[in-house]
Amino acid sequence: MKCRYLPFVAAIAAALALALPHDASAQKSGATRRIGVLLVWRPLAPGEAAPKLPPPNPVTNPFTYALAMRGYVEGKNLRIERRFGEYGQLPAFARELEQQKVEVVCVWGTRGARIVQKIVKSTPLVIYSCDPYEHVKSLSRPGGNITGTTCMTTELSPKRLQLLKELLPQAKRVVLFGDPTDAPEGWRLTREAAKRLGIAIQAVSYESRDGIPDALARVAQARPDAVFVYPDAVLYNERRQLARFWLEHSIPSMNAFPEFADAGGLMSYGAVYTEVFAFLGNQVAAILDGTRPSDVPVERATKFHLVINLKTAKSLGVEVPRSLLLRADRLIK
Repeated sequence: MKCRYLPFVAAIAAALALALPHDASAQKSGATRRIGVLLVWRPLAPGEAAPKLPPPNPVTNPFTYALAMRGYVEGKNLRIERRFGEYGQLPAFARELEQQKVEVVCVWGTRGARIVQKIVKSTPLVIYSCDPYEHVKSLSRPGGNITGTTCMTTELSPKRLQLLKELLPQAKRVVLFGDPTDAPEGWRLTREAAKRLGIAIQAVSYESRDGIPDALARVAQARPDAVFVYPDAVLYNERRQLARFWLEHSIPSMNAFPEFADAGGLMSYGAVYTEVFAFLGNQVAAILDGTRPSDVPVERATKFHLVINLKTAKSLGVEVPRSLLLRADRLIK
């Protein structure tokens, strides 16, 4: 699969290098520091090892890369306790990490962050959320034991629906697919945008990973002109399954993150994960350096990429207008 990717990789790497202190890569001396990371993931089979994560790299693992550039190197002076599981397992994982006295707890995803925030009350908490106002009242002064980074997916929902309408001007019926408990504000904004765009929107939700097949069957039964995927941690894990289903049933899809288009979805518009996770790594490093989480501002993504999968468009018989081709940050051929 060919794509305009290498220039993007080089640009991100250069930007991260400039953003980090030049003398920060020197490893910190002293005792090994410990942090915990909670990831919503499919259940591991008995005896199955947790997925291996790449070493620090500005593109493939910007989180540990940012930490390393600030002097915290996993396997040397930094230990990361990772826990993989479903939403229902997060409370037990969070309590376990606090009992182990990790210095920072990190959690990715709006719903997951909301769950963990109810448990972790004293240990510094760094979150990755689509909607920061689900967790804090002020971005500049989050207060308490929490800070983090937002991909702004909630705020960008109307923009994504507008782009979908530009791609498919004849679309009248669109399914809004996702977990409504993940970011309720995102669902509200999408519905409001649909009214302005003359789109009849039907919500099809799922309650758990096991419920995705039944929810997808309801989407197919609705026979929409397109599907608007509101992402969460579970759907991110299952993005390839979703892309296959949309193709099998000839349903154009609009997604939030570039990885959905890479998996075969038609189009995506949203934050670039390399920037988001670099922000998170720097925030954790700041707390390890002694800054209180309440004094670490919540970061907002600044880089948003429009990605169009032309191979998928051809399979669906969708003609991408020139206006979108010229504005796309990346075309997958």
